[in-house]
Amino acid sequence: MKQQRAVIMEFLGTAILAVGIVGSGHMLTSLGADNGLELFVNALATAIALAIAIRIGMKISGSYFNPAVSLVMLLLKKIKFKIFLLYVVAQTLGAISGTILANFMFNQQVLAQSEISRDGSNLFLSEIFATMVLLWIILRFPKRDDLVAIYVPLWIFGAILFTSSTSFANPAITVGRVFTSSIVGIAPASVLLFIIAQLLGGLLGLLVAKQITNPDKTNDE
Repeated sequence: MKQQRAVIMEFLGTAILAVGIVGSGHMLTSLGADNGLELFVNALATAIALAIAIRIGMKISGSYFNPAVSLVMLLLKKIKFKIFLLYVVAQTLGAISGTILANFMFNQQVLAQSEISRDGSNLFLSEIFATMVLLWIILRFPKRDDLVAIYVPLWIFGAILFTSSTSFANPAITVGRVFTSSIVGIAPASVLLFIIAQLLGGLLGLLVAKQITNPDKTNDE
């Protein structure tokens, strides 16, 4: 029963995050906001949705909501392989479902396909960096849920604004964003590049954390 609750929480939490990202994209387009305002508000909405989802799910599933995070936790033996697979499926389906819900709420094509190409070595490097720091933050405070719930959304908020890829930093959300015509979408052909970069970033985050801060010990400062 506990395992089922955790998997459902990963689905719901990732869906909440996807609604925040995609829904804010649709809203800004409907309001005719300029590009700078669009980016800022989307970053803010994403951070708020993420903060809320993390606080809701932390004691239930760990609030990973991200296959890159789940992979690192598997490597650290925090979760078993079966749970890892269930989490990844739940996170991916949650991201797609949240995107579809956001499309529906804004009277857009429910299951669209993005045509926004996001290619280039600069975006690849950007996704590596954004995901690396994300994992480093999570591993820096392994037993301080309150700090993770603050610093992770803050990082994502900032990284959306100052990275060239606008910090997807999440393979599940990347897949979900294929299915929207909003400004936050990503074309299917660009997905593999982003996911590879995100997984590499997650592994680098683990490496950095092990070298600089020990993820097996509590660091509360």
